[in-house]
Amino acid sequence: MNSDSQNDFDVVITGGGAVGATLALELERLGYRVAVIELRTPSFTSTNPERVIALNYGSRCHLDRLGLWPDVVSSGGGDIKHIVVTEPGNRGRVDLDVANSAHATPDMQELGYVVEMGKLLEPMYQRLQESSVELISPASVAGFDVLDQQVKIQVQREDQLFEITATLLVGADGTYSQIRFQAGIGVFGWDYNRFGIVASVACEHGHSETAYECFRSSGPLAFLPLADGRFSIVWAATPGEATQLLAMSDDQFIDALGKAAGETTMNQIGTITATSRRASFPLELTVAKTFATSRLALVGNAAHTVHPVAGQGMNLGLRDVAALVEMLDSELAHNDPGQSIMMQGYAETRRADVAAVAGFTESMVHVFGSNAPGVKWVRGMGLEKLPRAQKLSDLLLRQASGVGQLRSREIAA
Repeated sequence: MNSDSQNDFDVVITGGGAVGATLALELERLGYRVAVIELRTPSFTSTNPERVIALNYGSRCHLDRLGLWPDVVSSGGGDIKHIVVTEPGNRGRVDLDVANSAHATPDMQELGYVVEMGKLLEPMYQRLQESSVELISPASVAGFDVLDQQVKIQVQREDQLFEITATLLVGADGTYSQIRFQAGIGVFGWDYNRFGIVASVACEHGHSETAYECFRSSGPLAFLPLADGRFSIVWAATPGEATQLLAMSDDQFIDALGKAAGETTMNQIGTITATSRRASFPLELTVAKTFATSRLALVGNAAHTVHPVAGQGMNLGLRDVAALVEMLDSELAHNDPGQSIMMQGYAETRRADVAAVAGFTESMVHVFGSNAPGVKWVRGMGLEKLPRAQKLSDLLLRQASGVGQLRSREIAA
């Protein structure tokens, strides 16, 4: 449904980032005329602390199909081949190893990857610059009107206000999505009353391509391996704890971090020798009541923001992209990509996956956050027995790596 007018598009995506950029590249590959409206000109420089995201093997396969993965890998990323789950002060541990999941995907060498956001975005935006995608940035959506056959979008760029049209408008503009708000789509969810403290730390023994998940009653603490041998940490803390941690000296913070990680993890990684600056962000659960309406779809954090406990946020967003692209890869969709049957199909396709991930993360947060009598003993028994429960271990491996979702899509196809 291409148009000769320079301001008429098949699909307009608001919000770039990894999810919006990937969607734009996918749709351009399918022959759609695409525009991306982005509030800020993207920056690819490293930050202190580094802003990193966790990608599983399923997401790597998605980026590989687009030809992006080699450039991401060449810029540096940390491999996750092993995951250790513990509860400091309790017995038992769970070890998930890529070698134990080789039966599911023989060529899989890693469970996941830890990549700096800038190093993920740079090859994406390089590809966008070389494509036919129209990048409108810095700019914002002042408003939009959904009509029977199109969406009229008012764009504000500096002191200029102009209008473009699309048959489909996609909101990829994050947790506090203005597109979702302006469309009147409500959300389920709550504030956890917790903050995520992030930093990068160097340790005596390095990481050996291992990620550590340490569950504490006030919230989980994750150590994610970086390319240079350091860890990126995400530490869920109460507001009071977070305030104290941010105010500590480096030595005080390192001491507190070692105590929080527990003996099992510290025996593996050795003494923490250095830390970067610290930063914080609020933790919350936000799931849109619907992921699509007529001529409008939500992807990424605009559709769902989940607890970082399982590192599934970006992976979930890229699966949104895969589902929407699959829905729009047909002659019927090319005639009118924003028609109701396409949007309803996309929303229905994503509902079960998002509910499963949100439910899993919620259960982990609540099970390990409970101080009820006897619950800690039960958790210890579970961590001790799980390695011998092969079917459950396989399930955890498949979900952590994203292979479970890859298999589901193959079966559906």
